[in-house]
Formats: sequence, C-alpha cells, structure tokens
Amino acid sequence: MHKGKILLLTLILFVFSAGNTFAQSEPDYQTALAEFQKGNSEKALEIIRVLHEQGKRSYDTHYLAAFCHYNAGRNKSAATHWSEALKLKPGDPAVSVDFARYLIQAGRNPDALEIIYNSYQANPKNREVRLLYATALLYNNKAREALYIIEKLKAEDGNDYHPLVLEAQVYFYLGSAEKAEVSLKWAQSLVPNNPNVLNNLGLVYEKAGNQEAKRGNIKKALEQLRNAKEQLESALKLKPDDEKIKGNIRRIEARINALSAG
Repeated sequence: MHKGKILLLTLILFVFSAGNTFAQSEPDYQTALAEFQKGNSEKALEIIRVLHEQGKRSYDTHYLAAFCHYNAGRNKSAATHWSEALKLKPGDPAVSVDFARYLIQAGRNPDALEIIYNSYQANPKNREVRLLYATALLYNNKAREALYIIEKLKAEDGNDYHPLVLEAQVYFYLGSAEKAEVSLKWAQSLVPNNPNVLNNLGLVYEKAGNQEAKRGNIKKALEQLRNAKEQLESALKLKPDDEKIKGNIRRIEARINALSAG
C-alpha cells in the first residue's frame, strides 16, 4: 500500500458501546464498567487490577482494560489486553475487529490479517468481520482476494456503502481511477453528505488528473484536478477542522498552479 495515498480517512474507527458489549455479572466488574462509562478510565483500571490480583481475570475485564488503556494512549498495553481477551474467547468478533483495526493503524498488517482471519473462520457470516478481513487482505497486497469478499458483501446488501468505499480503495490501489470513481459515485448516492466519501472521490480525481498529466493531456488533467478540489472543498464544509482534507486541498491547488504555469 502507498501510505501517502490511503483513501479511507476513517478506516481505523473504534466503535464501542460498553453497556451493550460487556457482560452484566460481577458487582466489582460493574463498578469498573460504570467508572469507564463516566470517563474515569484510570479508576476503572484500578478496580480491574484488583480483580486480576484476586484471580478474577475474564474476557470482560481484559476487554474493558484494553479500552481504558487505548483511551489513555497506551496502545501497547491495550494490545496486550485485547490479546488476552482473545485467548479466553478465540475468534471473538468484537475483540478481533477492534484489535485488527488497531494493528492496521500501527502498520502491523500481517498480524492484523492473522487476527481477523481467525475470526472470519469462526464467524463467516459476520459482515463487520468480513469487511475488515477484506481490508486486511488489501493492506497485505491481496487486492484480488479482497475484491472477492467485497462482491459478496455488495450482493447481500446493496444499501451498505462501506463495501463500495473499500472497493474504490482496492481499484485505487490497482491503478484504476475510473473503476474507483464508479464505486464512490454509487456510495455517494447512498450517503450524499458523507465527507469521507467526498474526500475519497477527490483523491480519485486527483489520481486521474495526474495520469492525464503524464500522458501530456494538460487540459484534461486540470479539469480532473479542479473536480478533485471541488469534492474536497465540499468535504471540508462538512468537516471544517479536518487537517487531512485541508492538506489534500493544498496539495491539489499547488498541482493546479504548477500545471497552469506550464
């Protein structure tokens, strides 16, 4: 993967609802969970440490500890607890998805693929697991295998835009700006005001513009780059504080100026 041109701004997203995710069992654990829900991650960790010292380790305590550490920016400690949770519940989809997303974010793509593949084997019908498995395949340079899974996800639910965004990233990686545009236009029809889809579409137009410039078609290149800027400006209106989108706009403006100057 070319890290400088990753399409998905929000690929690495942790979706966590503690009240629904964790078991409702031990009173001490419930106290830790309540502290976490109030934003007191350190206090929750203190309770969990006592539970562990008492030999009361569980999937739930490790999973909660992982998020406490992650919230505090202690990613290695979070990874340790995700790993321990998976030892107690091998292939668990919730932990596997969160752990694999973190590993991709950290650039540990082979490890992410191993984690999510194990969950895929145990949960072959789970859409979130399958989508992340396809993502991990792409990040491990297995684009064609990723497309196979994406096609199945699209066929099962034509109203889910997430496989389309990932499909666009696969085609972007394979060098086909045209196919990536088709996928993103479809996604945009489902979520017309999604800043990440707009950003990705802008990057696709940028790639198309650079391809035209290499062919010597400066007029077409400028047209594509202006389209790119327009999409990115629309995205920025929806996410005005997003520095990545701002950076993309600055880069494309510089490219437009350079080509216009001859």
